[in-house]
Amino acid sequence: MGWVLVQGKNTPYWTVPEWAKFGGKLGFSTVQGGQSTGSYSSLNLGLHVNDDPEKVLDNRKLFLAEFDCSPDDCIAAEQVHGTVVQIVTSKQKKRGMYNWADSIPGCDGLLTADSSVGLMAFFADCVPLYFYCPEIKMIGLAHAGWRGTVNNIVKEMLNKLKSAGGSATGCHVAIGPSIGACCYQVNRDVAEAFGEKFKNPYFLTETEQGKFYLDLKEANKYLLLSEGVLPENIISTDLCTFCQAEYFYSFRRAQVTGRMAAFIIREECKQHGG
Repeated sequence: MGWVLVQGKNTPYWTVPEWAKFGGKLGFSTVQGGQSTGSYSSLNLGLHVNDDPEKVLDNRKLFLAEFDCSPDDCIAAEQVHGTVVQIVTSKQKKRGMYNWADSIPGCDGLLTADSSVGLMAFFADCVPLYFYCPEIKMIGLAHAGWRGTVNNIVKEMLNKLKSAGGSATGCHVAIGPSIGACCYQVNRDVAEAFGEKFKNPYFLTETEQGKFYLDLKEANKYLLLSEGVLPENIISTDLCTFCQAEYFYSFRRAQVTGRMAAFIIREECKQHGG
């Protein structure tokens, strides 16, 4: 089945229903159903884009209510286009939820084995990567732009999972909506960076103008397979944040724009208010 659009109580969101069978609950927001206005209309979930913070917090509560959670349950990373991954616990709840400045610093990947903790990350073209390792009941969420991809944040996430007792073969990964190869054109310097790290990357296509189309979802899938994740445990999508303005914000398309949220939690979470 893969990614499907669900009409929630407050707002539509994308999810992967198959993950429910092993206790994973995940979502990716749309632009619809929120309170932000203007360039951020309407469900902007990013606190770092100069939107009215009160509206952003209201939007976060609306979105998280779809999963019986609140900002009090969640943790977010700073997202610096790097590859640093941190394991977090309930002691860090609310970090990045009410104030961007107190997000987990210098970090683009989060993991937790705490069933009371939800993880959030924010996107407007980069690739959201959702991880769940049922054998150790650990979930994870990574932000993979081109820098995080070429520097292999996938490997860092899996290394942390392995250090906690998990395995690549036991790990499930969902690759969420991002800018597609149809719309993501990069310059030669970016193409050369990928060429140095990958041998003849099939996800990079040169155009007649000397530019290159880059398929970031496929690049991350290649990395996952290279690290030992089983192909049947990877679910991806063709959804493009640039093409599909009815569902998604896109920095490439609009520059001044909102952010969607990726969210993951284990099934045990219950509403705590807030």
